[in-house]
Amino acid sequence: MTLKKTNKEPLATENQAEPETVDNPFTTLLIASAPKLSNKSTGKVGFEIALNTEDKLRYIRLTSNDSGGLFSKEWVKLDDINTLLESLPKDQPFKSSVFKSIIKGGSANNTSFISAVLRCDEVALIIKSDKSQYLHLPHPLLAKRMELLNNLKPIESPSKK
Repeated sequence: MTLKKTNKEPLATENQAEPETVDNPFTTLLIASAPKLSNKSTGKVGFEIALNTEDKLRYIRLTSNDSGGLFSKEWVKLDDINTLLESLPKDQPFKSSVFKSIIKGGSANNTSFISAVLRCDEVALIIKSDKSQYLHLPHPLLAKRMELLNNLKPIESPSKK
């Protein structure tokens, strides 16, 4: 048996959220953090939005949690999130668990963390319901918010300046 060398050797440093690979198809468009949903929590959840250079679609993923709690770092298509939100009644609040259908990772925190990200000012695809801090509504200008996210340009790396 012969071992074949691949180009998927990690290029990670200690401070990176996840090891990058040589053939990484994602180009970063936005890196930010969002406050958690609970008023009692002071922590933030880091996230990244990127363009997949192979399928030309935008994706989002969780990258950090500064106050504890496990989560999955999988990429989720923004189009899948948009389709899900468009299918929900515009005036009926929903729980974070609605996102279980599009997030494959097994962590129980995934849905509430992604909800926090989707509610933050930088993304704003959902808004807080008046009924509870843990309930959401699709943003009334969802199509416009998606358009803004789809128009994000790649972050310029220091070597390109």
